[in-house]
Amino acid sequence: MRLLSGVLGVLLLLALLTWLLLRGIDTNAPAYAVTLRAFDDFALAEASLHRDVLQARAGLLRNYDSLVKAMEARQDAVSRLRFHAQTVGLDVGPADRLAATVSQQEELTERFKSGNALLQNSLSYVGLLSTSPGFVAQDAQLAPATGALAAALLNLRRDTSPDAVKALQERIDRFAAEAPTVGPDAEAARALLAHSRLLQELLPAIDETLKALVAAPSRQPLEEIRALFSDRRSAVEATAQRFRLLLYLVSLLLLVILVHLGLRLRSRALALRRRAAFEHVIAENSTRLINCPPTETDARLKQVLGELSRAISVERAYVVLDENPTRVQAWSADETAYPPGWPKQALTLSARVGTAGPDIVTVPDAAALPPGALKDMLAAAGVRGWACVPLIRPGRVRGIMGFDTCRPTWDRIFPLPVLRLAGDVVASALEREFLERDRARLATRLERARRMQMIGSLASGIAHNFNNIISAILGYSEMVEPQLTRGTKPAQHVDEIRRAAERGRDLIDNILTFGRRRDARVRPVQVRTLFEEAASLLRASLPSGVELVIENVLVDVAVSGEPAQLQQVILNLCTNAAQAMPRSGSICVTAEQKEVAAFLPLSHGELPPGRYVCLAIIDSGRGFDENVARRLFEPFFTTHLAGTGLGLATVHEIVRDHDGAMNVQSKPGHGSRFEAWRPAVVADSTAVVGPAMLPLGGGETVLVVESERERLLYNEEMLAALGYEPVGFERPADAIAACRSMPDRFDIILVSHASQTAVDVAHALHEVAPRQPILLATSSTIDVGVDALAEAGISELVRRPLVSTELAAALARCLRSPGTLRP
Repeated sequence: MRLLSGVLGVLLLLALLTWLLLRGIDTNAPAYAVTLRAFDDFALAEASLHRDVLQARAGLLRNYDSLVKAMEARQDAVSRLRFHAQTVGLDVGPADRLAATVSQQEELTERFKSGNALLQNSLSYVGLLSTSPGFVAQDAQLAPATGALAAALLNLRRDTSPDAVKALQERIDRFAAEAPTVGPDAEAARALLAHSRLLQELLPAIDETLKALVAAPSRQPLEEIRALFSDRRSAVEATAQRFRLLLYLVSLLLLVILVHLGLRLRSRALALRRRAAFEHVIAENSTRLINCPPTETDARLKQVLGELSRAISVERAYVVLDENPTRVQAWSADETAYPPGWPKQALTLSARVGTAGPDIVTVPDAAALPPGALKDMLAAAGVRGWACVPLIRPGRVRGIMGFDTCRPTWDRIFPLPVLRLAGDVVASALEREFLERDRARLATRLERARRMQMIGSLASGIAHNFNNIISAILGYSEMVEPQLTRGTKPAQHVDEIRRAAERGRDLIDNILTFGRRRDARVRPVQVRTLFEEAASLLRASLPSGVELVIENVLVDVAVSGEPAQLQQVILNLCTNAAQAMPRSGSICVTAEQKEVAAFLPLSHGELPPGRYVCLAIIDSGRGFDENVARRLFEPFFTTHLAGTGLGLATVHEIVRDHDGAMNVQSKPGHGSRFEAWRPAVVADSTAVVGPAMLPLGGGETVLVVESERERLLYNEEMLAALGYEPVGFERPADAIAACRSMPDRFDIILVSHASQTAVDVAHALHEVAPRQPILLATSSTIDVGVDALAEAGISELVRRPLVSTELAAALARCLRSPGTLRP
């Protein structure tokens, strides 16, 4: 469309220049030249006519063809003048008057020709008679009268005034009186007298005709016609001159436009060169961000911000993600600290000026802004030029990338499309980081689910088989024991058999406890209370050589969970620490509340940003190496002869069930430090213990896909009790159709289906609604791979049939996870 507009503009410009050029050319010059030639022809014909008439009057011209040609030439010239005047739209009145004058002169010329022919004949006759020797010799008396008559005629031919006419009349009268009436000369005398009288009449008449012919008013209409054509010529020349001037001005304007276009092309070329350099920087850093591990994304992102800032000549650059807490990555050219509150305030500022969409906001000069909050916040941050690029990835990332400069940017333009590209690169890198973390979390949960499934099956088999054996051993030991004398060898052997059986029974109980599914009651629990209860139990059970030190904990430090399980974490960790001491030592138990601003990698897990309670157990035992540290929390792994290998595994499972992670630090011969990180809550001593303390929803809509009708109703009732609005479907096709018709209706999707088709159903729903997190409830995870789960968009795994505590925790994690933020 723009190309078509450009072509049309060029064509219109060419048409305008051509029109001005044609109008500027004096196209009237040939016609005016023809008109001038007609004027010249008329003047020449008129002069020729007057000359020929005078020559004919003088008797020098006997042939009148030249008079005819002169009259025809004048008539032709007048016709041409009238035609040209009519052609150019001039007044033809003067031409008509000139034509009338020419017609009048033609009549006079014809009259002159007739009279002059008689005149010349009479003059010839009179001259012949008056000079005839015979006529004069025969009559000597008439000679004087004849001479006087001839002289008078000659004078009248030269001068036709009344005096000359009167003198001729006297000569005629005298000749008539003296002329013979009879005789041989009488006839000649009478003829001479008749011709003299005819000449007396013709000469004045011819001269009058000649005077009328010469004095005919042809000059005035001719001058009028000449003035009309001259004015017309002047007007045409003035118009042509104006158009030539206009063409000159248009040419100058076109030259200015061409110079402007040249400057713009040069500026565009420079901008394209800068953009190409910037795109090259973006491409290099995009490759670096893609190739770097997720754990190095933050460090690499800071380097990328520095290179982007240097490419566009700004002093500061930063990325602010809308998480809880706010996540910030910043770079500055001089390594100076940012003003207080900046760049976190940039996220709030961007929301005020409208970067909730994909548009980039630029402020070339903050000083030129009208008074208001925007100007005040930028001035407080020391920012003169500001660009804000929203980082939006549906369902994954939301935040901004900002660029600050301490001087106005009027002298340069922020490359907005390239900034958008840079924002997409950074957003993609952050999205990849979230996806990798989700993938790792899914792999961990899948491994845990598989292990728990296998342990549960193993525990059931042991419970049904090994318990019968242990029961028989204990029963027979109890029956034999009364029959033996105390202190004897057989009594001691039976006692050892009974105690070994009891240890076997305790081992079975631990296995069942580890693998059994629990629907525990959770509530906020003060850590100080846990420590006080644990101290009384531990001091009675720990060896006398082990010193237990429990540091004071603030009252408001609290976690959420089932008190017995939380207590078991402390007891198991302290028992493990006591077993690591050969004879004596100390165990220190402490806890503190900490804020995690970014993802925190630990030795056994990773924590998203948030507020946590770090419970630490520090011992002065033997310590262990990295090989032992890697297997610490594996079920049945132990380094103690009397250990079961389930104490630390149970601690790990309980901590992970409470959305926490473990961190272990140890060196051989230097003791160990076990840290259990769990989300912190507000302590509430009056909280009611029960299902009401589960993490409840806020009316979010949950799409439920369940193939069994009764179980679907049960799941809907459970979700409603947890504070969610369930919408259930038995057929996956109906659920997919509902998502396709209204994809934003649902906040989360729960797929509880047969294991063979559950992942396929989740994948189909993810394609229709890619922004909604998906929970997969399955009874078996043996045949499920991590890649399949990640491709299907599954955020959490829960066991089927559903348990309220597990479901509530999974739903809460999905809705608050930074990897599932939606714009």
